[in-house]
Amino acid sequence: MIEIERKFLVNELPADLPEGTRILQGYLAHDDQMEVRIRQYGIRHFLAVKEGSGLTRRETEIEISPQQFQSLWPSTEGRRLEKLRSRISSGTCQIEFDRYLGDLEPLLVAEVEFASVAESEQFVKPGFLGLEVTEEEAYKNSSLAIHGIPDELSQKCQIGALPFLMRRGQLHLVIITNSAQTRWIIPKGHPEPDMTRQDVAVMEAMEEAGVIGSCIPGLRSSCSHKGENSLSIYPLRVTTVLKKWPEMEWRKREVLPADKALKMISDPELADCIRRLVARLTR
Repeated sequence: MIEIERKFLVNELPADLPEGTRILQGYLAHDDQMEVRIRQYGIRHFLAVKEGSGLTRRETEIEISPQQFQSLWPSTEGRRLEKLRSRISSGTCQIEFDRYLGDLEPLLVAEVEFASVAESEQFVKPGFLGLEVTEEEAYKNSSLAIHGIPDELSQKCQIGALPFLMRRGQLHLVIITNSAQTRWIIPKGHPEPDMTRQDVAVMEAMEEAGVIGSCIPGLRSSCSHKGENSLSIYPLRVTTVLKKWPEMEWRKREVLPADKALKMISDPELADCIRRLVARLTR
């Protein structure tokens, strides 16, 4: 099958977008002109070969059994991604929205499928679609699976830690001030080369808040503030509260019951994000 599609970054998700189907995808082999991947799409499993690049590509796909998928999955180690896919119609076109999960969060990409090259050239993108990345190698799924989020986006993303501990049977949060000591926040920073996001969260918690602990696998929440940096927050179970730490001279620190800590967070988006995590932690 010949597929003709253009790929765009997403400015804003449409309000009526369906929840989407989870996709788990891994690559068995790839080069500049061909890739072989396996995919779990909902409850179905597929093996596909894609040839070519850019606007027009040839795709051959066959359905495989869950057992065949599981047998091949270990061979995709280091070349995997996870996303939610939703589809809507726009005129005569179909638009697929991919909301990437895990280390690729908060990347949003849309692919528009066309019946012909001529139709693709006449397409007028709606306002919710942004920069076109059809020819950009860094936004190919195989590249995302291997190399992670593109450099130009990584500096727009921040990673936060939500340090917590139990005291007298009550959930407490560790919050800090910004370096100017004008508002209360949580430890956060930018992605680091050769470090997982959870490891960055652990590092920032130690450096900025003086706490040592570990992140809870699979638990996180994301928010953004008026179109600025996107923030992914990882709950961190505190095992040690240090008396001295690297940034203690220009930050204040408080360990407070969760409800009191939330009242001190002035950023409403950040507070809502923390509140969602607190609800899951207490549940």
